[in-house]
Amino acid sequence: MHTPDDHPLAFSPDDEAAWQRLARGYRLAGLLVSTHRLGLLRCLANGQATLDGLARELKADEQVIEQMCRALSSAGLLRADDSGWRLTEAGQRLDADPVALAELDSLGVDYDRWGTLHTRARELRNEEPGTPPDAFGSDHDIATAHRYALRLAARHRGQARRLLAHITPTRPVRVMDIGGADGFLAREVCARWPEAECLVLEVPSMAEVARQACADEPRITVLTGDYLGDGQRPGTEPLPDGVDVVVLSHVLQGIAEDPQRELVTRAAAALAPGGCLLSFESVLRSDERGPIDTILWAVEQAAQGLHGRLITSVEQDILIRAAGLAASAAWWVSDASRAVLGVRTAAGVTPALHATGDLA
Repeated sequence: MHTPDDHPLAFSPDDEAAWQRLARGYRLAGLLVSTHRLGLLRCLANGQATLDGLARELKADEQVIEQMCRALSSAGLLRADDSGWRLTEAGQRLDADPVALAELDSLGVDYDRWGTLHTRARELRNEEPGTPPDAFGSDHDIATAHRYALRLAARHRGQARRLLAHITPTRPVRVMDIGGADGFLAREVCARWPEAECLVLEVPSMAEVARQACADEPRITVLTGDYLGDGQRPGTEPLPDGVDVVVLSHVLQGIAEDPQRELVTRAAAALAPGGCLLSFESVLRSDERGPIDTILWAVEQAAQGLHGRLITSVEQDILIRAAGLAASAAWWVSDASRAVLGVRTAAGVTPALHATGDLA
């Protein structure tokens, strides 16, 4: 049986109709990105507007706006009558959905990045090494961090639930999530484990977002500091110790090889006897040929000149063992994301987490 990664294009190279569908999807993505960047839907959020009124408010060419409105009408987001254009119900839902708008922000960055990949590949050859781009914006502003956190939560919240469905605590646990974004995993931990307490460790802008998002959960504490470093060097802030569980969720893949090893070693040292390290990453299969989504992510990182390094499933296990932990369980949470449970063994001490269910 073939898997989706055996044929990542999902169609034969000589399938003309499939290429047309691919081109249509690309153009539709470009339309949505440009609509979002112009603020066209936001401009219509308060009611109907004429074409010339839209062009004036958006400071854009009227003919281009007209064609965009027609295309958005075909996509089901706008409708027109003799008085002008207005949002459909679907358009209103899109404009009011912060997660969808955050994804459009991300899609806009992707659109620029992938559209100029060939140029970027040549530029990087001639660039002097410098500070890598900041995921949260050059000023570490909270608004940018909030949009980034929304994208992470939208993409990973379901995976976090599936991850936790396979483990149960054997005692009241203190959980430390390093690089925990807005605390979406910590909130899920508190919802599932009534006796758990959580620490979320983040950079200042994201830590503020996490404090706001977790304000209603007194069992979550957010700490600010340089815990992950900049991708090329390790973090400088010491980790709190004596915790029962350390979570490293989609953070190793964003840093270079030496900081990867150091972070896992530091995380293992922070564990109490019987404590568990939960490594949850997008990883390559041992043959390094897939999953395709993971490989595409690596291309994007390279195009930004970042220092992230994808690891294979075998390397993920080695990192755990090299830190002095026993890898007690491993399972695929999704097609591209794999979890490994490492334990700091101690005589007569039961591991803080127990893996349950089908871990294939």
